[in-house]
Amino acid sequence: MRRPLRLFGRPKVAAVLLLLALGAAALGSFFPQRPTGDPAALARWEEAVRARYGALAAPLDRLGLFRWYTSPALWVALTLPVLATVLCTLNRWPALRPRLLGRSAPHWGTLVTHLAVPLFLLALALTGRGRQEEMTIAVGETGVFPTVGLSLRCDAVTLERHSDGSVADYRVEVTAWADGREVGRGTVRLNHPLSIRGVAVLLYGYAVRQGRPVVTLRAVSDPGYVPFLIGGGLFLLGLILRWMTGNEQRRAEDPV
Repeated sequence: MRRPLRLFGRPKVAAVLLLLALGAAALGSFFPQRPTGDPAALARWEEAVRARYGALAAPLDRLGLFRWYTSPALWVALTLPVLATVLCTLNRWPALRPRLLGRSAPHWGTLVTHLAVPLFLLALALTGRGRQEEMTIAVGETGVFPTVGLSLRCDAVTLERHSDGSVADYRVEVTAWADGREVGRGTVRLNHPLSIRGVAVLLYGYAVRQGRPVVTLRAVSDPGYVPFLIGGGLFLLGLILRWMTGNEQRRAEDPV
């Protein structure tokens, strides 16, 4: 039993499983994922899928490719490299422990980068389960983002212009409600989303209809954002530790 576990925990095995997991996570991006919580959005999604895939829509649906980010197959693919990474660390722990206690920077760097791997994979899986939707409303109107649980009122739209009259920026003032109470207000600008209760609200379009400014807003919920930031921070820290040690070793070998 120990021998198969040791083989499973080898760095090369963990690396191969990690590549397979990344491929599995990317697979879902090739297929439109089934929306949840909004019957109207689901009806539009089903119509678009039938138009795009025709007779293949039903077989692809049975394979779970339209619900890929909640598929057991994906979670198995993501779990295997995490287990392999943990086993790899445990296999090396008897030799690694005294070096860590001795504050060996390269070995701490290796351990920290290993900790980043499961966080990256978790971020990939959670990001795939994120939700986004759009709505178009005029000034003074209120619209609903049902899948993220927010209602937004467009309070005002302001255009900032250059000296030649061209538009420099769009500013949309909004007020948000959730569960019957106000939860935030602020400004949405191009490339500057407003974050409300973990949901990013982006300005996606602007037009004038019947003399009234009309804006298209997009709400994006990404539950994988925080694990990705933490994993990225750990990975960067591990690289810095290894780089600092490498510089110290080079200076020791080539004294000025």
